[in-house]
Amino acid sequence: MNYTHYDLGGLGKGRTVEVVLQGNAANVYLMDHENMAKYAKAKPFYALGGLMTFSPIRMQTISSAHWHVVIDMPKGRGQVKTAYRLLNFQQPNISTTLTKFTPTEEQKRAVAIAEKPAASTSAASTEAAAEQAAPKEKQRITCPKCKILTAHGKFCTECGEPMKRICPGCYIVASLECKYCAECGTKLAEEM
Repeated sequence: MNYTHYDLGGLGKGRTVEVVLQGNAANVYLMDHENMAKYAKAKPFYALGGLMTFSPIRMQTISSAHWHVVIDMPKGRGQVKTAYRLLNFQQPNISTTLTKFTPTEEQKRAVAIAEKPAASTSAASTEAAAEQAAPKEKQRITCPKCKILTAHGKFCTECGEPMKRICPGCYIVASLECKYCAECGTKLAEEM
């Protein structure tokens, strides 16, 4: 989910927050820490503000809490430049009523896509990813001739046997771990 976030930290009741927009209309929310967590997970949340078509926007904190300002684009489209500042005076005639907002389907999908890889990670895929991320010299392979676990490279460090094989179909160099050629799909010989 794409949004602009300003962490205001702890603020007392009645602090005025001014947000300036330059560009399109945008959703501007002033919310406490608990509702910020809900917003980030595309759950229904309570906040001051909403769709703003004018600038500057002034809102007041309704209690002493950890406050956040969030700005996002309606339907995720458009661009807006933003800035904020805290004012040292209370603004008369500002609404202090919290409104319940429900995330759009686009926001829910964006959060689901962002969280999907983390949720579907299994122990096997984590292990495979760690092995791929490891430098080549730390990866080890069994030599087909002497059966010794050796460093990944062109030749066995024990007997000098080549650690790669040539595909008989397309003559591409293939790793010993491969059962089939990655280029043409030809079955590779079990023994060299």
